[in-house]
Parts: sequence; structure tokens; C-alpha cells
Amino acid sequence: MQILAVQHALPSRRITNADLLRSIRMANGGHIGESELSLLERRVEQLLDIAGTVVRYALDEGEKAITLSLDAARRALHEANVSPAAVDFVIYAGVGRACIEPAMANVVQSALGLRNATCFDVLDGCTSWLRALQIADSFIGTQTYATGLIVNCECGFGQYIDHRVRHLEDLEWQFATFTISEAATATVVSSTGQGHDFYFNFKNFGEHYGLCMIPLENAAEFLGDEQTNRAPMKLFSLSRQLLATAADRIVEIFNADPKFRGPFDVCFGHAASKRAEEGVLRRLGIPLEIYCGTHATHGNTVSAAVPLATSLALQEGRLKRGNKVLMITAAGGIAVGLARFTF
Repeated sequence: MQILAVQHALPSRRITNADLLRSIRMANGGHIGESELSLLERRVEQLLDIAGTVVRYALDEGEKAITLSLDAARRALHEANVSPAAVDFVIYAGVGRACIEPAMANVVQSALGLRNATCFDVLDGCTSWLRALQIADSFIGTQTYATGLIVNCECGFGQYIDHRVRHLEDLEWQFATFTISEAATATVVSSTGQGHDFYFNFKNFGEHYGLCMIPLENAAEFLGDEQTNRAPMKLFSLSRQLLATAADRIVEIFNADPKFRGPFDVCFGHAASKRAEEGVLRRLGIPLEIYCGTHATHGNTVSAAVPLATSLALQEGRLKRGNKVLMITAAGGIAVGLARFTF
């Protein structure tokens, strides 16, 4: 398999930390006193500084999430010189979506006129895109299909975020929502006569599933008692515990797998926190100068983080053909995914 093109699209509303703090003040000024409100603002500022969050993007009035996704897809297909009729499969990968049923990939297929493509969704939190890439590699490696399109649109997260903080202690699970950003990406993959050297390693640690989730209204019918008191359709993330546990698992998996011995030219990772990213890299012995991170410049774009960083690296000339690439992702679940390949 070869990655022919990666493109991204961003919403136009740019939200700085100052903008966020103003929203928090507006949402909380009516139910807590000024001293407590000031304490809340200072604590959020401290956490943003620790995470390395500077800016995030969100849909502006009149913008549609699907428009961003289709724009990125059309540009990726054009760059790859792939016609709509030549696309054999579409994978929609990520959390942001219009519906649970049907698969969002059907919407993309219809809008782009990909009449010959079978399509489905992959939902695995922030590892969704890398999971989709592994599936695409399997399709192409077994000659089931020749050309595919992986799309995500991690947009419209406003409904999952609540700026109203009932208690200062709630920042323990609520802070992650203040780092969420939005983006759409599209990746075109195809068979190639070059050597096949994609390698993936995924591991899951389901005992930690309660650390990060967006529960539905009927969550109590499926989850343990501990998780049933969480607000439906709101992001809950014990981010400090989640990041620490995921980092330990990444280091264990990486060090135990001899196929991840370097050197690498470029490294991409899920951008949950700049501090967490750099901490993992140091533990793995990966030079910080080869890492293409996006958290400080784009926030946490969920499953779009790695393809967004890839698209930006291509535009900036940091990623070139022949480079040895390492990708590192982790998600609620906990799911950990690693990949290495020659670009």
C-alpha cells in the first residue's frame, strides 16, 4: 500500500485561551461568586499551560462539518490523480458524525459520487484513523481492493462540551473538553509495485474503558453502575489518569516489539497534550526534532490529529518520499496503536 495524498480542512473560528476563559466566565458568572470564579479561571489557565494548549478551531456560524470533509476529500483525490469511479472503498474514521445509523461513509460516498466504492465506518476514538489505515492496508495487501479513501470530520463537538463548571473538582474530568479542537482530513491510499513495509501493532486495555467516554442516553443499559451517573452526550475524561496509563502502555508495547527499532525520519502522534506527547517521546528515545506535533497550534483534534499533522508536514516539506515514518496513537478504551512504514 502507498499513501498517495493527505489533505486537511479547518473550520474558520479560531479560539484562543483568552476566548475560552471569556466563555467560561460567561457560563459560570451567574451561579458562583467572583472569588470562586477567579479561582476557576486561574486553575483552567494553569491546566492549559501544563497541557500546552494555545489555540483550537471550531465551526463558525453557517459552516457545515460535512463541507470541510468533502473539501479535503476532493483535494486529496485531485492530488492523487484518482477519479471518483476509481475509488474501491471509503472508510469514515472518527467520533464526529451526524448519526449512529447509517454509516457516515455513505454520506461521503453519495456526495462525492463514488459509485463503485463500498463504504463503512471505523469508530475507535482517537485511534480511529490509524485503525482505518490498517484495514486499508489489509484490503490492498490481499488484493481485495486497489484504491481507497479514508475520511474523518472531527467537528461539531460543541454539543459534547459544557463550559459550566458546577464544582472546581469537576475539572478533573471536564478539563479535556477545553482542549478539543475541530478538523477534517482525507487520505487516499492505493496499491503499488513498491515493497510492502507497513507494520501495525494494536493493543487494548478494556479495564480502563471508563476513563474517557461520551455516553448515550441509554448508557445505563450497557455500562457498570460507576459510569451511569455521567451526563449523556457530554465528554467525560479523567485525562490525567488516562494520559499516564496510556503512556505507560505505549512504552511497554513499543519496547517489547523489535519491529519498532529505529531510526525514523519523521514521527507523528495523537495530540492530546503537548506535555504528554513530549514525555512519551523522551521515554521512547525518539528525538523531539523529528516529531510533528499539532497540539499547541491546533488543540486536540481527536482522530484527525495524526492525518492533520501528516498533511501539514507534507505542506511544510518535513515529510518526503522515502522517509521512515513512526506513528503513535492512544485513545479511550484504552486502545494503543503503533505503525511504522516508508512513506
